[in-house]
Amino acid sequence: MVDGKAPVGVLNIYATPTDLKRRLGITDTTRDSTLWHLLHVASRIVDGHCGRNFYVTSGSKRFDVQDRHGVQVDDLIEIAQVVEDWDGDGVYERIRERKDYILYPLDSDPHSLRGVPFHALRTPRRRGGRCFPTGRASVQITGRWGYRSHFVSLDGYISNSGAQVTKASKSFKVDDDANVRAGQTILVGNEQMFVKQVGASVLNVERGMNGTSAVAHDDGSLLKALSYPAEVVEATLLVAVDRWRRRDGIARSNDVAEGARDELYDPSGDVSRLLAPYRRLRI
Repeated sequence: MVDGKAPVGVLNIYATPTDLKRRLGITDTTRDSTLWHLLHVASRIVDGHCGRNFYVTSGSKRFDVQDRHGVQVDDLIEIAQVVEDWDGDGVYERIRERKDYILYPLDSDPHSLRGVPFHALRTPRRRGGRCFPTGRASVQITGRWGYRSHFVSLDGYISNSGAQVTKASKSFKVDDDANVRAGQTILVGNEQMFVKQVGASVLNVERGMNGTSAVAHDDGSLLKALSYPAEVVEATLLVAVDRWRRRDGIARSNDVAEGARDELYDPSGDVSRLLAPYRRLRI
């Protein structure tokens, strides 16, 4: 039996419909659309409660700088480029070289299984070290953002009869789909894809996710999946199960489009306890 395809707007969920069905004892596909929406809403509730997201995005962000010796940033995985605006005209005319900043915390390692993100750039403690320009949006950082970027092999490969998968393709065959689940965010090369449906070793996907670009992929390209913290996965399932049982919290279509950062309803306290280590307090 093939699960129903993810509805439009459902992306970056932290647990799969298969997992949710198992929790609810559902074996048919008649309510798949509702379950997809519940998982999307539950994932955004987790984001809102924690003050961060657990999926990985690529792009540029601008930051105000108050301390010339350092810049506080959003959850940061890796940097491609740092540029600076020294005269306040909105033009980033100077590139900061890698030797001119240190990422903190020093032991973050956000690519590892239990790594955490970087939160700040600091100037090196050496003579002649260049400070940061202070002011509104005086530093722009291009890189990858999110809590953690740990992708694990799915032991599956693109199997396209020797031909490339084009950048326009919305589906393709794989040699083994045993470890692939609808609802996963997968990585092929440097491109993120969201798996909308799996059946008969064919993946239906959303291409070029989270700031990555849809490109052609060679036959035999390896599939990897983004691994979320186990506590985040469990909390997402608990929230989705609760909303299913309450029924009055079932997602509306406009909730999905807007992200549905609802209040956390957690009478047992289990979700709050699971997510406590992941909450980011804003200063």
